Amino acid sequence: MSLDLSTFPPNSRYENSTNAYTGHMCYCPMHLDLSAPKSSVGEWVGSGKLLTPGTLVQLVTFEDGKSTFLCAGCAMSAVERSTRDPDENERAVGTVTRKTMETAGIYEDYKNTFKKAVSVQSGAMTPEGGILSLWVEATPFKIDRNTMTDPNTMSRKFDEFLQLQTEDESKLSLADKWVAKYLEKDSQHKS
Repeated sequence: MSLDLSTFPPNSRYENSTNAYTGHMCYCPMHLDLSAPKSSVGEWVGSGKLLTPGTLVQLVTFEDGKSTFLCAGCAMSAVERSTRDPDENERAVGTVTRKTMETAGIYEDYKNTFKKAVSVQSGAMTPEGGILSLWVEATPFKIDRNTMTDPNTMSRKFDEFLQLQTEDESKLSLADKWVAKYLEKDSQHKS
């Protein structure tokens, strides 16, 4: 994951929101206007979905130890699709087709970035911009590129992993409180 804006997507830590909360953004193609390419990766900064406290997220960690946040579901979609090239009009990430991503000039970088993912940690965004696991144990899903060689296998292994996790009700309650507090602050900020 590039912290120098040399490859797409920008790291989630890059956001230029005028919102009361300063934190992370999800740069999944499903949250972007892909109708035209940008001249640089930096032009995408601030165009993603704001990840506010309590939002369900996934923290993707890469081979080099760097990491980035995406919305819950967006991360696994990106990692799963990095295992093969879909046809031009086939969905590449979520509901976005490969052709749409190519038109925006982001397909190759996005695919190649997530080919380097080694783990995905699910949880909720904290007010400090970290992750709170919503499970009893904060266990990340480890990606084994030797056995998880296609989207279906990756998805099945992730589903099996999820079946083994136990939700922590107190952490779920805390995340809900963060959402409510953020919404209250945001509505005051807009007034």
